Amino acid sequence: MKVLLMDLDIIKQRRPFPNLALMKLSAYHKARGDQVFLNFPLYQPDIAYASCVFSWNAKRRATVPYGAVIGGSGIDLKPELPPEVEHMMPDYSLYPGVDFSIGFTSRGCIRDCPWCIVPVKEGQIEPWARIYEFLDRRHRKIILLDNNLLASPNWRQTMEDLIAEGLWVDFNQGLDIRLVNEENVGYLKRVKTEKLRFAFDDISYEKTVRRGIQLLLDAGIASRKLSFYVLVGFGDDSTSVERVK
Repeated sequence: MKVLLMDLDIIKQRRPFPNLALMKLSAYHKARGDQVFLNFPLYQPDIAYASCVFSWNAKRRATVPYGAVIGGSGIDLKPELPPEVEHMMPDYSLYPGVDFSIGFTSRGCIRDCPWCIVPVKEGQIEPWARIYEFLDRRHRKIILLDNNLLASPNWRQTMEDLIAEGLWVDFNQGLDIRLVNEENVGYLKRVKTEKLRFAFDDISYEKTVRRGIQLLLDAGIASRKLSFYVLVGFGDDSTSVERVK
């Protein structure tokens, strides 16, 4: 069977960030002996899937073959991979040159921020997998897509696995600095990372942000390793400049 996968977020002249769902679908079909093609114009694929993460690329769905299975947060928040696909080891060969592993150890979030799709897409936080479900042993770097790792019941297990494997980790979606405390700051100091990403989306929790920063600094984590996502342009944005500064 010929399987066509379409990544609607791929932009020419730019290295694509791998689409996790498509890599899992690729692994699933290859395990069954199917031929898998990424963004290759097949005349008549037996089955086609398309994924769009970012809404500004949703217009590209016009290029998708009729009858294709379409998903991704850029188009529809509801579709999910079947369990037998969701927990497959991703097929990293789908994106040549990718030298890192990527996945979730938790899904959902304890917050209900009005600007965020996570409460609708994933719901309440829950453990999802250990890193070994998506860790390719050839990779020494791992990107975690957890939306609020420090709030998840399995955060210690995840940190211990990362430290035990000596992996360089990118907490790509950011950590909740409001949850930084004396216990987890010890793990954050031990884990190998170039940057610790946090978010500062509302001036109302400035005091908590400053407290979290101080805990990190007191633990010996260099200020140059701390970076923040800052929400700009949502609602009354009169505090944006202050938060950026």
